[in-house]
Amino acid sequence: SVLLAEGAGREWCQYVAVDILNSLPVEKTDCKELVELNLKVSNLARNSGALGKENALLHKGLESLKSSGMTWMTWKNGNYELTRQLYDALLVSEYSSGAYDAARAIIDEVIDNVNTPREKLNAYTHRIMCVMSETSEYGKGAEMGLEILSKYGIDIPLFPTKAVMAKEEVKYKLALRNRSLVSCLLSFPIKDDPLLALCQQLNICTMYSGKPDVVKLLYWKLIQYVLKRGSFSSNLVPIIGEGAFLYVRANDIKRSNEFATTTQALIPRIRDDKKNCVHSMLCVCSAMSLLQHFGSVSSPYLQVHKDFKLMGEVEMALNGLNGYAQCFFGAGCELGPLFESKLFVVEEYCRNLGRKSSLILFSMFRQFALNLRKPSKNPSELVGEAFNEEQVLSELEGSAHYQTLRDSSSLRMQLAFVFWNEADMVELLKILETYPLQDLFAARLHNRLVFTGLAAFAMCHKKDCASYKALGEKCLDYFKFLSKSGSVNARPVYLFLKCMKSPSRDAFCKAIEACAEGNFVHLEAMVNERYAAFLREEKDEAASNECIANAYFLYQDWGADAKALQLSKEHEFLKKEKRKKARS
Repeated sequence: SVLLAEGAGREWCQYVAVDILNSLPVEKTDCKELVELNLKVSNLARNSGALGKENALLHKGLESLKSSGMTWMTWKNGNYELTRQLYDALLVSEYSSGAYDAARAIIDEVIDNVNTPREKLNAYTHRIMCVMSETSEYGKGAEMGLEILSKYGIDIPLFPTKAVMAKEEVKYKLALRNRSLVSCLLSFPIKDDPLLALCQQLNICTMYSGKPDVVKLLYWKLIQYVLKRGSFSSNLVPIIGEGAFLYVRANDIKRSNEFATTTQALIPRIRDDKKNCVHSMLCVCSAMSLLQHFGSVSSPYLQVHKDFKLMGEVEMALNGLNGYAQCFFGAGCELGPLFESKLFVVEEYCRNLGRKSSLILFSMFRQFALNLRKPSKNPSELVGEAFNEEQVLSELEGSAHYQTLRDSSSLRMQLAFVFWNEADMVELLKILETYPLQDLFAARLHNRLVFTGLAAFAMCHKKDCASYKALGEKCLDYFKFLSKSGSVNARPVYLFLKCMKSPSRDAFCKAIEACAEGNFVHLEAMVNERYAAFLREEKDEAASNECIANAYFLYQDWGADAKALQLSKEHEFLKKEKRKKARS
């Protein structure tokens, strides 16, 4: 009693009190009070990021219920709501901890025992989330979600016809009555709505399973639902934010910015809901990365990761760090032990929570950075202390294999171009040409298409490689479109691709200037090296050596010490070379 009285302002007192009470025999405690205390302190633990402690306390609460002989039926009279809250919290905790079988068992129990369809929504939502997190079967999650949604009066076909799309769009526009969505929503009160939480997860499934028409239908139906209800929950804001993702993938910058601007306008209204506020910021970051410098977006992504991690939202925390790493690579930020240590910490985080797919991804990122920094026999192969591509791929199948091969091949393509391994470039072009030129993550697509395009133009003049020129042209068109739209990330790449397609002194100089002005150190180093090779063919040895020296120091600035070492071995004069002032 003393500890609990003191604990109003001191959380540690409540932790000590609950541990003492949990250690006592059942007959010495009040079952209801102990369950309430375990729920309260478990929430404190979750908010501080202590997922293991949260899970242990919730299980203690459940043990207290069962040991006292209480069941769903006996608790339905006076303590039904407390029982439901405990089970809801426990299924969320099991999911967050990666214990999907345990989470599914609790989900089934909740669905079988709660009184109303509305009370089943949290369980239904996490049933979909288990499918997404454990197997990445987003298509299955979408089917499951649409089936559940139909039970609540919102019918959306999995394969909508053009007639259905046209009809629903007209309904959506009539519901808005020529008003902007922002003007409608800013005047509405915010109220909890578990149906929108379900739709938030369904929206992710339909987007990642490549069903843009279903995403649009869901969006139109939800807006009509909200306008009719006269209120919305904070879950709606990230759903609108995810609309920016949809248009990022379609390269529709105008719509993407419109959705991102709407999301930004609504974020201040949901600041009390930290989870959905941060989720909305994640969506805004993705839209921002289409036009703004990757370097300016990487820090917000990292903050999103930290916020979600503190909240115990594992999947979203990892998405935030994925965005951070992709922007870090795309901006050409300095590689080094500090960046690698961040990846190593996240690998341990993934390993402890059983997140295999994320563990593979971040291990792959770390090996990529290590290959650039440390000498190895074949630096364009992802094999080393952090990752072994061949071994990992042999253990995967289905969509997991497909996505991992895409990511590893994209990173290897960059390594092959940097270290100029022509055989590997040709091999990787055969793999990457099979993947669509679309992605929900703008930075990830950027990094893939940059080096796919550069390698395609570099290799298309070789025997049996002429077909890759068409692939290079597609990449060039993508960056031309973004460059015209005002993307600071795209312009240097566009000019680099142009000089690889049609080499000339003027083209290379323009590309070097654009890279220097945009502060893309890694690209500036590569353009200088390619320009040096061009000048050697032109028999201009002095100018070629000057470009090699520039590339040498720029690779060091990037942190690619292994590449700088390779250049110093190939060009003896570099060992005595001193750095000159920057041209730009």
